[in-house]
Amino acid sequence: MRSISRRDFLKLGAASTAVLAVESQFNVIAYAAEQLIEGGRSVTRASGLPRSFLPSTCMQCPAGCGIIGYVEESRVVKIGGNTKHLSNQGALCGRGQAGINAIYDPERLLSPMKRVGPRGSDSWEQISWDQAMEEVGGSLASLKSRNPRQLLFLTDDIGDDHLGQRFTHAFGSPNIIASIGDFNANKLVADELTWGASGDMPDVANSKYILIFGANPLESNPQYLGLSRRLVQGIRDNQAKVVVFDTRLTNTSALSNELHFVNPGSLGLLILTLANVIMQEGLYKRTFIEKWTNVTPEQLAQHLAQYTPERAEAEAGVEASVIRTVATEFATTAPATTFTDQVLSNHSSGVQNERAAMLLSIITGNIDNRGGLCLPREQELAQPEPVPAPPPPSALSNPPAYPLASEQTIAGTFAQIQSREEQVGVLISHNCNPAYSNPDLGLVEDVLKDETLIPYHVAITPFLTETAALADIILPETTYLEDSDIIVKPSPELVPYVSLRQPVVPPLKEARPFFTIATELAAIIKGGMEQYFSFKRVDEYLSARIANIGGLQAAGALDYLKQHGVWYDPKSQPDYQAFKQNGFSTPSGRMEVNSERIAALGSPALPTYEPVTFMSQLGEQDYVLTIFDTAIQSDWKTGNCMWLDEILHRNPVWMNPATAEELGVEDGDEVKLTRPNNVGEAKARSVTSTVYLTEGIHPKVIAMANGVGHTAYGRIAQAEEIPYREPPDVLQNPNTEMIWWGHEEPGGNGVNPKQIVPVTLDPVGGGEAWGDMVVTVAKV
Repeated sequence: MRSISRRDFLKLGAASTAVLAVESQFNVIAYAAEQLIEGGRSVTRASGLPRSFLPSTCMQCPAGCGIIGYVEESRVVKIGGNTKHLSNQGALCGRGQAGINAIYDPERLLSPMKRVGPRGSDSWEQISWDQAMEEVGGSLASLKSRNPRQLLFLTDDIGDDHLGQRFTHAFGSPNIIASIGDFNANKLVADELTWGASGDMPDVANSKYILIFGANPLESNPQYLGLSRRLVQGIRDNQAKVVVFDTRLTNTSALSNELHFVNPGSLGLLILTLANVIMQEGLYKRTFIEKWTNVTPEQLAQHLAQYTPERAEAEAGVEASVIRTVATEFATTAPATTFTDQVLSNHSSGVQNERAAMLLSIITGNIDNRGGLCLPREQELAQPEPVPAPPPPSALSNPPAYPLASEQTIAGTFAQIQSREEQVGVLISHNCNPAYSNPDLGLVEDVLKDETLIPYHVAITPFLTETAALADIILPETTYLEDSDIIVKPSPELVPYVSLRQPVVPPLKEARPFFTIATELAAIIKGGMEQYFSFKRVDEYLSARIANIGGLQAAGALDYLKQHGVWYDPKSQPDYQAFKQNGFSTPSGRMEVNSERIAALGSPALPTYEPVTFMSQLGEQDYVLTIFDTAIQSDWKTGNCMWLDEILHRNPVWMNPATAEELGVEDGDEVKLTRPNNVGEAKARSVTSTVYLTEGIHPKVIAMANGVGHTAYGRIAQAEEIPYREPPDVLQNPNTEMIWWGHEEPGGNGVNPKQIVPVTLDPVGGGEAWGDMVVTVAKV
């Protein structure tokens, strides 16, 4: 395999870093500015104008990479990577650089808007902030006096929306629900059940053998650049062998040593078969199993004996000899790790699949060791006093059907509201777009339009998204490049860090940061709420969040973060296998391979393959639909970024040539994907797109990219031109007249396949079973 140097990877993966390398040869001052050298001064080579810079944190995807914003005459002209940031270490993807498109979206909302027609009619009037806050504050104050538990706050990620959680709890409601759980809920539950922590962190930079099950870290992962850089590092420095089992070819599997296509829905069987071979061949680590798990090797061997390579060959489609070879290599090559993602966990058996994957690292002793599957390391932040107590749970915040779910998801929330399990008085949607991101978008739209179900909807957003279009009032929030917050993420380097999001430029026109909106609303609502938002300015709140981090306080606290953008203890090293001192954060203090908690719900206590019943009943024209993420679009977040839209604006149906021959279709033909009547319930039953033929997909799988097909979010997201002089002067951009892809047929902005996916949740984890979607395919 061709070796890839760190310099080569940075050039390929981060255009800004490549530009920086050129600038360094000709402009020492500009290079010094990029490196945050104190006193450095950057100028624009074309105009000679001074260019200031500030470090901040990107919010274009969940990774939270460190960035530097370059500003000329109060306008952001470039976004680069922060070389001091522990995660991305100076690299920056296209999404991060396209943040400029977000802040200067020609159709950004810069004044409060109030609907004047029926919900969804796109009829609005501009109102003042005074009127908007009076109306919203009055409605919330009235609800708080009647029944505060009827407030529902929807957000993208509770971990990134501490203020939203603080506001909801201070109001007296437990109902803050995140949309990110729609994609990773089952994995989080499996992790918590097994070792008492949410998530994992494969130490791929130090691995020598990496097994990847349906994951695509080089394109899509919550830690994206941080982990993709480390994966390439492991391949380059350790000559790590990478073996991928998946249903389609990805950028990650293209870099692997081996790619094996697996029949859809059968990854759990394959993984347990690998574990069985390891146990039967005596390649397991007896000492680790006996000391740090709640099962014996004999119990595991007996349970796993049913998963023979011959059975897996028949059901999963991978040759028995391959299974035996990979199992032996994984068990005898140290250190080794596994990498999993949505393809494995987004099934109705997702929790069991993820538990099975963890079992491979457990039986080989590759748990929290250098190069193994590690516990996530994340810096703990303080809760500014006084701390609002979490109200007692509700059916929305903690659905009784999913008592083990670590983070409730929006996927099931709208069905609960429609069935009136809980009454909602006011809905606040903040930094989320369930009317684009959820399954069964028709259900979401019906609920949001029904004023008997949602009497009042306040959208806090910079953009007129599909969800905001169904609101009663919109409060124009600043973008992340004009806002402040403390950001912590699991560290790919296994050393906790703290990152700062700070304004690179002041808010445009009347847009306000969420801190200002929440603080002013709390003062209007009163009823005790104001005590939790008594901060005189945002810096006071941010300082309180980091007050418990002694090293950061000694380094300069918030002032240090403002200068550098990130802090971590430079003397800190990964504390591998810290569990040997304190045990695991489970009831037994061990890894609970045998889970009594999952057994209490009627699910097998030991990791077990639970076949998705319909997979064995696929007809000749039935195919499993995979909706995959790319390195270009980030679900709903980046649809208004024209730099990205020009690269990825359509999502044709990936199809194997053998499949196409059976269906009588050719490359470029239009096909209709239809959800059969016996596959769940969703308002929409079909979508239409064109065919893209490729050998890089399983014959019984078809695939479509996520992140396109918007029906709102502005004209750029919908592939329509915008006359240059039409927007306000601060948002004018001549390139908006050059959107050529909207003229393609059919549909220059693609199609959103999530609309035909029914709400189907894992009975244990409560996460959406995106991978269980079956469609019939017919030529149009």
